[in-house]
Amino acid sequence: MGRTDASPHSARHRGFTLIEIAVVIVVLSLLLAMIAGIATAMLGQQRREATRQRLAGVETALALFASQHQRLPCPANGALASNHVDAGKENPDPPTGTCASNQDNGVLPWRALGLAEQDITDGWGNRLTYRVAPDLVVTPSMNFTQCDPGGTNAATGTLIDATSGYCLDGCTQASFSSSTANCRKPSAAVYGRGLRVQNLAGTPIMNPAADATNLISTGAAYVVISHGENREGAFNADGIAQAASGADSGTEEQKNFASLTYTPTCPGGVGSTCYFVDDFPSYPTGAGHFDDFVLRPSILTVATKAQLGPRAH
Repeated sequence: MGRTDASPHSARHRGFTLIEIAVVIVVLSLLLAMIAGIATAMLGQQRREATRQRLAGVETALALFASQHQRLPCPANGALASNHVDAGKENPDPPTGTCASNQDNGVLPWRALGLAEQDITDGWGNRLTYRVAPDLVVTPSMNFTQCDPGGTNAATGTLIDATSGYCLDGCTQASFSSSTANCRKPSAAVYGRGLRVQNLAGTPIMNPAADATNLISTGAAYVVISHGENREGAFNADGIAQAASGADSGTEEQKNFASLTYTPTCPGGVGSTCYFVDDFPSYPTGAGHFDDFVLRPSILTVATKAQLGPRAH
C-alpha cells in the first residue's frame, strides 16, 4: 500500500486558494478606491483654496489700480491665447476708451494690473472672468473724496467731473458750512451705477437701482468669476471657451459665461446677460448646478480700499 504523508508540515506547500486570492483582491480594490477618493477630495480642496487665494490677490490688485488711476480697468479679451501680443491687455471700445459695449470674452487684464497670467488663473487652470460697471472705467469715476455723507445735494450726477468724478467739485469744509447743498451724498453719486447680481432663485442681492426714493443703491463695482470645477463658460490659456464637464450645466450659472455680451438693461437678448449670479454651491447635475466662485464688492467698498472713499462727516 502506498504511504500517505499526513504530516502537518505538508499544508505549507499548498499555496493560496482561489478564494483567498479573491478576498485579497477585493480588499486591495477597496483600499485603492478609498485612497483615490481621499486624494480626489484633497485635490478638490486644494483647487478651491488656490482659487480663493487668487481672488483675494485680484481684489487687492484692482483696488491698487483704482488708487493709481481713479478708475477700474476694462476687461482683456479672453479669446486670445497667452502668446498673442494683446493677451492680458485692456480691451477698450475705440475711439472712446471706455468699455461699455465690448465686455464679451472679458477676463482680468493681468498686464494692466501688473500680474502674471497665473495670478488670474483659478485652481482648475482657467482664466478668471471679469465684468465691470461701464460708468467706472473713466477717470476719475472711482474718486469719491469730494462726496460728503452730510451733503443734501441729491442729484445723481449723470455727468462726470474731471476733478471730482460723480461727486461735486469744490465740496470743501468751508462750502459745506455755508450750505450742505454744495456737497453730494455718496449714495447719490453711486445710485444707478454698478452691476446687478442675483441668486439662483432670481432675487437681486446687489442692485444698482434698489430704492429711488432714498437713493439706496447696492450695485457691484465689478464681478470676478471662477467657473469652478465644471469649468463651463471659462476661457483657458489657449483662449478656448470651456464646455461643462459631464451633465453639470446649471441654467443660472450660464449667466456668468465669459463669452456673453453684457447689456445693462434687462432683459438681455440672445447671447447676452444683464445680470450675474452668486449663491451657495449647488452640486446636483442639470439645471440646478452651481459651483462658481464670485467676487462682487460694492462701489464704495472698492473706493474705500483704494483710499478714494468719501470723507467722514
